[in-house]
Amino acid sequence: MSANGGDSETQMQKFELYIKASAIDKETKGSCPICQQFFMMTCLLGENQDDIDFKVFTVQADCPPKNFAAGWSKKYPVVMVISGRNKSGQDISGMMYDTFEELELFFESINRDCPELKRKNAPNQAAMQVVENVYKHFNHFISGQSDKGLLGELKKLNEFLEGQDTKFLVDNVLSFSDCHLLPRLQHIRVAGKAYRDFDIPKEFIYIWRYLKYAYEQDAFKSTMPSDQDIIVNYEKKVSGPPKKRGAKPTLEKFTYTMDIPEDILRLIGSSSDEPPVEEVQENDSASPLPDPEPVYEPDTEQENFPEPPSEEPGLEPDYGAAEEPETGGKEVQEEEPPSPSVTSEENGELETTGEPETTGE
Repeated sequence: MSANGGDSETQMQKFELYIKASAIDKETKGSCPICQQFFMMTCLLGENQDDIDFKVFTVQADCPPKNFAAGWSKKYPVVMVISGRNKSGQDISGMMYDTFEELELFFESINRDCPELKRKNAPNQAAMQVVENVYKHFNHFISGQSDKGLLGELKKLNEFLEGQDTKFLVDNVLSFSDCHLLPRLQHIRVAGKAYRDFDIPKEFIYIWRYLKYAYEQDAFKSTMPSDQDIIVNYEKKVSGPPKKRGAKPTLEKFTYTMDIPEDILRLIGSSSDEPPVEEVQENDSASPLPDPEPVYEPDTEQENFPEPPSEEPGLEPDYGAAEEPETGGKEVQEEEPPSPSVTSEENGELETTGEPETTGE
């Protein structure tokens, strides 16, 4: 879109995204899954379009910035447009979007190169019908109800993923439906384990494969809240404290669960049509299970291994090498994922903040 309706100059879309801050330290990313959903979409648009210029601010839920309009809906996330035009050429500078419907329309209006990030895209509509009730049933489960409804939704998701020939729900890149599902699936994994000792069943190997690929995506890792913030988010929804934890979540160092158990990695490998890892590396003197060091980055991992003789379209061979170092079977990673520049807004003043090594009390 050009500023004057022509093709000679691209109109930059400059905006600010405000998301809930951590309930623990009041500065880092909070646990709101809707905030992470739109944070992911913002990052993906920024990666794929050269006309996107954005900043992200974390704000305390009860202390909004002074520049919020009087008609603010009291909900997050919020987008404040600094300058830009929508697809119709209308100037939207100074506009504020703060409801779910308005946010969807805004991101649709500035999306010119990423059809997979459009909700009305036909594959996304089909995927959303599969995943839209997963989180609702999890909330019923975490509040004390049976896991029957949640397991039914996860089974439906696993069967859907089994029928896809892609890494993610609709494509080999993250889509609108992935941005919706992944933050909520992370809550299911972390809070479900903490409060109800619930693990995603190992037989749902296509969900585990989906998570494996997702943990390799910067747009998911860098926008992810800490395990501790996710756990604190459900304190008022459950009848008791977290199970099998030492210190209170507010006193723990921030951790991020992104590992895939080794036995599930082996199941993922044996369930695919790709050749087993041992066959690909049969002339290698190393043991069948890879040494967790060195750690391979997602964008270079494929270059370190020979190409398998035949691959199913859309699937990458599983070599069992986790992106994070192994932690002796623990599900929680001690290293914090890289994060894009996020600033904290307090009393109307912006202050650049880094991720803390320890939580606040």
